[in-house]
Amino acid sequence: MFFRMIKQLLGCHHLLSTKPAGVEIQMYLAIIACLLILIYTGGQPNKRTYEMICFYLLGWASLQELEAHIEKLKPKSI
Repeated sequence: MFFRMIKQLLGCHHLLSTKPAGVEIQMYLAIIACLLILIYTGGQPNKRTYEMICFYLLGWASLQELEAHIEKLKPKSI
């Protein structure tokens, strides 16, 4: 499940290095990215949230668009 998540969610289809240290660094970075998304959104990371964060960092989406997307993900309180 972990490697499936890394491949599908974060787009790590190929390893950037064939050396053990390079693979280790790539895996740690993937874990850190997932944890940061989890902390920021308060929910399990999904592909669309990852894309919105990437769009925001690239300047293609505004902060308001990102926050609106995250608000839609939060469960409705009764």
